[in-house]
Amino acid sequence: MGRLNTKRLKIITDILMTVLLFVLMGMHLTGQMWHEISGTVCFVVFIIHHILNRRWIAGIPKGKYPASRVMQTVINIALFIGVILLMFSGMAMSGYVFRWLPLPLSSSTARSIHLMVSYAVYLVMSMHIGLHFGLVIGKAGRKVSGMKKPWRGIITWASRIIALLVAVYGLLALFSRKLLSYITGNVKFAFFDYDESVISFYLDYAAIMGLCIFVSYYIYKFLRPGFFKRMRGITQWMKAHMVKAVILGTVIVAGVILTAYYGTSYISRHYFPVELNRDEAIGTDKLDMEKRKGIIISFTRVGNTNFDPNVDAVSSASLMDENGRLVGNAALLGDMAEQITGFDRYEIVVEKKYSSSYGATVSEARTEMNNGFVPTFVGEQPDLSEYDTVILIYPLWWWTLPVPVEEYMKQKDMEGKNIYCIVTHGGSGLGSSISDLKEVTNGTVSDDALAVMDKDVTNAFPDVLNWIRKWK
Repeated sequence: MGRLNTKRLKIITDILMTVLLFVLMGMHLTGQMWHEISGTVCFVVFIIHHILNRRWIAGIPKGKYPASRVMQTVINIALFIGVILLMFSGMAMSGYVFRWLPLPLSSSTARSIHLMVSYAVYLVMSMHIGLHFGLVIGKAGRKVSGMKKPWRGIITWASRIIALLVAVYGLLALFSRKLLSYITGNVKFAFFDYDESVISFYLDYAAIMGLCIFVSYYIYKFLRPGFFKRMRGITQWMKAHMVKAVILGTVIVAGVILTAYYGTSYISRHYFPVELNRDEAIGTDKLDMEKRKGIIISFTRVGNTNFDPNVDAVSSASLMDENGRLVGNAALLGDMAEQITGFDRYEIVVEKKYSSSYGATVSEARTEMNNGFVPTFVGEQPDLSEYDTVILIYPLWWWTLPVPVEEYMKQKDMEGKNIYCIVTHGGSGLGSSISDLKEVTNGTVSDDALAVMDKDVTNAFPDVLNWIRKWK
């Protein structure tokens, strides 16, 4: 009875960890507080799971190690180390559950570790499920084997084809969701699309989990004793079922071609410098703003950062290269808005400059938010009393307003002014910036804000034009 209860508890903890990890991947859907609570619960369940599996842990140094056991042990140890790192880094940058706990780890380092390890743990956890997926297939197989022909064969092959299609879709989602780039540290900040449906988001992650289960299940299956005998069996099967083998091979080749196509598109979009051709980016359209008297206020890294001479201009860093001159995304969008409206321009410039490294800037931005930093603004300040309309353009930092933008809007009297926002982001949409802005300004902030992804800034002129046309 005790063994039965223990076995059930192991299954329950496995299911709980899987569900919680699945939910944790969508932090933008749950919010940071519930993300931290879910992560803490997942870690507690993880500890309980290992206590229940203490006999397996004690047996690690014992016995022989065939290839299948090596694979199982490596995956389990990697999962254990990954979850520990995930919890420690999460605690270090916690804003709710462990905010009171001082840990010797900077928010920048913690964020980098957490970002890399979280996606790696998701893949490894999915592979861990694949190691035990044979139990599920075994139970289902026994039921199918009891069916009459031709249903037995139809269900068997249909399930195999569906599994393969899920794996191919999961491979495409793996690239489109940038998981490998996060794991390798090539992308320094999590990209979320707040306009995306919940179903679409979790469908992709379910497919990625399916891919890892598919791969680890079949690798583990063939690493078990009798590997070469199985290989000979596959060859004989292909000869006996040539049509099925051709169909299966076609599906696999098509999946590889699609993956290569989308993968190449992704790499070219996210890892090469963004070249700006101003004449192509900024159109010639103008709108009659009638009696509106407006000003465009923007904040960008250029002018507020001490850039290294050899800094790369890539979309994830909110920069573009215009014949060797760095241009900020917000500044270019400001130029577009100026062309369309004819409004006056002002760029927020602060005395304290940010680091050249994008990762370091992100860390500095978080420190400013946590410490209540108040920047000093430099340069000639506009007289805002003569304006009735403000177009505010800024990048999304930590899912909200950059501190310089928040402080500027807090210090200026915006009473009687209509404020329209354009927000640049790497996938996180507007975040909570609009609601946060409403709390710090006495102006009227429009809910009809325009979110522009970094990679789309150079082609955003039609979007800016149509957006302004709606409210002018």
